[in-house]
Amino acid sequence: MELQARVAEIKDLGGQVVAVSVDPLAQSQSLASQLKLTFPIIEDRDHAWGSAFGVFHLDSHSIFVVDPSGRIRWKELAPDTMHVPVDDVISALKQA
Repeated sequence: MELQARVAEIKDLGGQVVAVSVDPLAQSQSLASQLKLTFPIIEDRDHAWGSAFGVFHLDSHSIFVVDPSGRIRWKELAPDTMHVPVDDVISALKQA
């Protein structure tokens, strides 16, 4: 997964990757283990995160990159492939 491969670069720019999923936490933890993900996955079954950050969609996943002040620097809904255009994330962090 390209995002995981570049987590260190994102952290060096002051970003923190947080994945949000409507799946049960146990299912997300299993996937995170299989993919060797080092960033947290938050369960959002009641859509609180998705609604708060404008990416509310049923049965979807979202990825957020948060800067040290807690501001969302990048977000994207990635329902099927979980593909994240990491170059866009890096660019957004560099503009901070």
